[in-house]
Amino acid sequence: MHPHDHHSLTREQAKDMLRQHGLRATRQREDVYIALASTKCHKSADELFAEVREDQPGMSLATVYNTLEALAQAGLCKRLPNPSGASRYDADVSEHAHFVTSEGRVMDVPMDLSEQLYGSIDPEIIKQIETRLGVSIEGISLELRGSEPAE
Repeated sequence: MHPHDHHSLTREQAKDMLRQHGLRATRQREDVYIALASTKCHKSADELFAEVREDQPGMSLATVYNTLEALAQAGLCKRLPNPSGASRYDADVSEHAHFVTSEGRVMDVPMDLSEQLYGSIDPEIIKQIETRLGVSIEGISLELRGSEPAE
């Protein structure tokens, strides 16, 4: 199941996803994951906190941060470091490119174009990088930066 295929994840689906990734399904984790998976824009912890708090006034910002960290470690979301501000989180863990605006807004590059970008990377160059650095490359993260036209 692809997280962006369902705009509103049911609580049952959220529970299943958490359990499949080895996490205990708590109400707070479900709430944060549902909020994250049901949006295409990549929200910061603060934005997710504001959203989840409407239904769960008792939830703390620390809980949201800890939950996002647990989700990222379990492979249920990616943390997107943001040079111009707070990290953003993405429930779509498939390899896809991001476009980051100078204001720090993050958008997904359409999947067909993402696939073409990733496909244009020469595997031979990856092997050479691994050999020269003595590392093993497990994934590639593509980030395109620029600005949106003024309104």
